[in-house]
Amino acid sequence: MQHIELRPDRRLLKSNFDGYKLSLDPIPVLRMELTEHNRPHRVRPNEQQFSYYHARLFGMQNHLVRDPWASGQCYYVGASGMVQRVQYDETLGRLKPVSAVFKLPLTAEPPGTYNCSLAFASEQYCLLSDGRGAIRVLETGDRASGRDWKARSVFRPAETDARSGFPAGGFTLLDARFLVQDCKKQLHCIQQQEQSDLKHPSGQEWTLHASRMLRGGGFPRYCSLDYRATGVLLASEKPFRFVFDSERPVEPTVAPKASEPAPEEPQAYEKYPFEWHQTMDEVTIKFAKHDGAYYQVATESAPDGLCVSANGTVVIDGKKLFAKIDGECTVWTMDRETLEITLQKQTTGVMWPFIFPGGPDETFAGAGGARDTSEAADLPPTSNLEAALEDCDFGEAGEAEEYFTLERLSSDNHQVTHHISLGSVPPLFSVTLRPGLPAAIVLRHDVDACLWQLQPQAGPDDCHLQHEGTLHAFGYVQASKRQQKFLACSSDFGYAVICESERRLFIYKGSYGGAGAGLRHRSGPQVSLGQQRLVSLDDAGEILGICCEKEVTLLMTETALITLQLGIEE
Repeated sequence: MQHIELRPDRRLLKSNFDGYKLSLDPIPVLRMELTEHNRPHRVRPNEQQFSYYHARLFGMQNHLVRDPWASGQCYYVGASGMVQRVQYDETLGRLKPVSAVFKLPLTAEPPGTYNCSLAFASEQYCLLSDGRGAIRVLETGDRASGRDWKARSVFRPAETDARSGFPAGGFTLLDARFLVQDCKKQLHCIQQQEQSDLKHPSGQEWTLHASRMLRGGGFPRYCSLDYRATGVLLASEKPFRFVFDSERPVEPTVAPKASEPAPEEPQAYEKYPFEWHQTMDEVTIKFAKHDGAYYQVATESAPDGLCVSANGTVVIDGKKLFAKIDGECTVWTMDRETLEITLQKQTTGVMWPFIFPGGPDETFAGAGGARDTSEAADLPPTSNLEAALEDCDFGEAGEAEEYFTLERLSSDNHQVTHHISLGSVPPLFSVTLRPGLPAAIVLRHDVDACLWQLQPQAGPDDCHLQHEGTLHAFGYVQASKRQQKFLACSSDFGYAVICESERRLFIYKGSYGGAGAGLRHRSGPQVSLGQQRLVSLDDAGEILGICCEKEVTLLMTETALITLQLGIEE
């Protein structure tokens, strides 16, 4: 397994970005009411679907699916089972009337039903899940023409392979990819708990070639097939692993036998203990001498101004101290019972959280060992410009902090080939930048949000992510929004959107235009400003889907389709 460290391209970051300025200019909003027949199909969790993961799966699904091969065009499944086409006409500056392209037969909802989902695999093919356990392969032809789609095959993976142990009921499509290998057409798709391969033989019908299943204790925050569909990229707070493969048996993971732990050598400070406390300017260290211990203190000639040893063992090394000290100002005194050393901090006004990594805790002055806060209460917070985080970046009080990873799992050998640690911040969202490419993953870097695109593979198990673009300071503003439902951006990184469950949207553009040009700090270089705009929708109901194009944002609510014309100023 290869561990990867993501390093942003400094040329795509803006060190002089000075935040977003609120714009009060109105955004033209067009609204198209949907008839009861054309309203989106919506399934709500039943009594058995009550977990947090069920809530995410049902509540966070984007029902308005963008077609990467056709600008301004997206689709949704209506209440009657009709797949509806939504198209924005740039010439007219408005939406065309919705048009049906396929009829999905819907029956009474059985237990375990999920919402319908679409996944575009190519310019000619689309996969449709009915949420009840079936996948339909649809031949769309040229989707720009708006002609009807044709169903070529229907698959029910849980019934096709009884050995798989696939859970009964529905699922949600996460990704799909169309390939031609060995003169055979292949459709690969990922469902919520399963990966399936559909191969096209010489005839016109599709057959199920292989089924694979992964299981994990978390929720997929990002899931995508790589270019050759030989592996799955999956980001979650808990690992996922292959548990079934209809082509190759999955070898059970055998935990290594636990060996007897070797006795640990005591730390030097445990053999020769000491206490320490501090003020804004100084650190005081006190050793209680005991029989058989010979102490030696070196200051001016020692590296970094201090070295304390006992019987030839280094107890305090100046190189490992939390911060630098002024060696010339170090003072120490020794008598028969104690050794006391006073260090002068080189940077005053900063309280050390520890004296050196793994060292003893600070001994606080005052009754009961409590810190004397009379002096520390007025201290300014310690500066840390490398990670401008706020309280909303962390979990609720008493909640265990989760750590997220992005892993590539090979479908050939079922092993994790690449591992990326994402820290405690989950992926923000994903976006398809260009047709036919795996979705780019958007990760927070400091206050920014960086878009990482998987690059073409040199080999079957290759994995390389490239920094494609940056949403400046979007990670910072996103962390402050507590009611967010959808996060999205345009494929050219021109703007990003934070969408709440109802009514409000926050739109962030990377540049303010002419109004922000020429601004400078009082005594510094020119600054770069972005533009923030707020849109409030009255009586729209819950927002169920979003689609971001370069000049417009399309929204779908329970009763209407809404167009925000970002490229038009009133």
